[in-house]
Amino acid sequence: RLKAFGWAVLSGASEPIAALLGWAILANSFSHQLYAVLFGIVAGMMVIISTRELLPTAHRYDPEDTVVTYSFIIGMCIIAVSLVLFLF
Repeated sequence: RLKAFGWAVLSGASEPIAALLGWAILANSFSHQLYAVLFGIVAGMMVIISTRELLPTAHRYDPEDTVVTYSFIIGMCIIAVSLVLFLF
């Protein structure tokens, strides 16, 4: 059990360390347009993961669909409103 915890900590710690290393190497070479493209790609990945993986799993736990679809739509509306508010 302790060994598994150690591997999990090592795996979790490697991501921020690699992110800092990547940022230190590439920070000056990225333009604002490239950041926008990369953030768009990552956002698209997150949407695909949530719709293809998380929604079917949520429907398995809510087979009558009493909460899942409405929660998904409300969450999308909250995100849309927050994006509009960022413009002001």
